[in-house]
Amino acid sequence: MKPCHNNGFTFIEMIFAFSIFLLIVSLFPLVFQLLSQNGFVEERLQRMEWEVFSAQVKQEVRMCDSLKIENNRMMLKKDKESIMYEKYGTSIRRKVDLKGHEIMLQNIQTVTFEEVIKGVRISVVDQYNQGESITVRTAVDEEGLYGP
Repeated sequence: MKPCHNNGFTFIEMIFAFSIFLLIVSLFPLVFQLLSQNGFVEERLQRMEWEVFSAQVKQEVRMCDSLKIENNRMMLKKDKESIMYEKYGTSIRRKVDLKGHEIMLQNIQTVTFEEVIKGVRISVVDQYNQGESITVRTAVDEEGLYGP
């Protein structure tokens, strides 16, 4: 009689191999999350930057003495100051009395300033092709709104 040599997997070896497989597979979602997180963080930062930008624009438009849209630029008059918002490269910049260079919003493709009744609508498309729009009304009466 020949001795019986069984060289196959035992049940314990199979459970051990299966647990290693499950451990490796369970790490896949974390790896995918890390790989895709960079773009998500940038989009979230872009969204927060938009919120800060829109809050400041709302405050300035509501407090301005006059508002004028010309050559896709928004010009505000406030207490003898001239404030201008314009597209500059891939940013929106703010200038006071045609001086300075304050970046208000970055990584944009397009910006549009449109006159609306007693206010302005600002529409922006960012680098992710996400569009944002805000309409702000001013407290100025109709005659003084769009200035001389």
